[in-house]
Amino acid sequence: MTWTSARSYLLLIFCVFVWALNYMVRQVLLREFPPMFLSALSLTIVSGTFLLWAWGTRAFVKITGKDALWLCCSAGIGLIANQILLFRGLQLTTATNASLIFTLSPLFTAGLAALFLKERVTWRMVAGSVIAISGLAFALNVRGLQFNAGDWIMAGATFTFSCNLIFVRILTRRLSPFIVTVYSFALSAVLFDPFVLAAGEATWIHPAGMWALVIVTVIVAQGLTGVMWNKGMQTLGAAKAAIVLNLQPLMTMLLEFLLFGRAVTAPQLFGAALVFTGVLLGTVQLRIFSMKKKRTLPEVLPDSAGK
Repeated sequence: MTWTSARSYLLLIFCVFVWALNYMVRQVLLREFPPMFLSALSLTIVSGTFLLWAWGTRAFVKITGKDALWLCCSAGIGLIANQILLFRGLQLTTATNASLIFTLSPLFTAGLAALFLKERVTWRMVAGSVIAISGLAFALNVRGLQFNAGDWIMAGATFTFSCNLIFVRILTRRLSPFIVTVYSFALSAVLFDPFVLAAGEATWIHPAGMWALVIVTVIVAQGLTGVMWNKGMQTLGAAKAAIVLNLQPLMTMLLEFLLFGRAVTAPQLFGAALVFTGVLLGTVQLRIFSMKKKRTLPEVLPDSAGK
């Protein structure tokens, strides 16, 4: 593994940690704000902040018609539809089921990346995802997962999230991760805000502390980490980056232990070990394999070394 790849993995792990922390913060905020209004507010704050940043740094660039099409897909499917399905699914299923279903994202992403981006899906990536998902079943103490309407909706939310990883990967071939984030969030806010206002979801009377918490968490957890994630994914590829998402439920579990003193059981520890094994298997390139390939390739194909 090169230093560039290692740095990208660290960047993705940091993003997942922030998102795990944000999951608990969002639970606090949902006691005060309606879910649809909170989602629209988040998109609006992020888009407004980064539009000002882009204007101040003169980062705006012209886009092609093809770029505009992929940005519409990112805003409509990857952000708006994802938010609607996510909050609706959480109303109809348990948090445990939702967390487990979300770990299907690497498998969805790997399949979409192979189909649309022609990225190579190795046996280690597939095996790593399967092992990590099995580990999460132990870590989250899941028994007899039953698929109801909420579970299927959460599967849809997971699929739209994976779709957005592909859209962003395509867009960052020509545009910077920052400008992709700016344009996609701005477009989603323009499309989503009128819908929320028309539905009467907006509520404005809340404590100042709650408003401050919304602004800080949205800018950091959705804005800055969005740019960081896109940057890391630009280096590693969509399929490998998505595997790191398997760490999010475990980080949430760790934060609950540190912040609320919730005990960690033996099955959770065993599941955590499986998850880390799966993530490492699916993401880390073992040097011994590459060294072996370098030694054997000239012997097997001596005439193809220069091709």
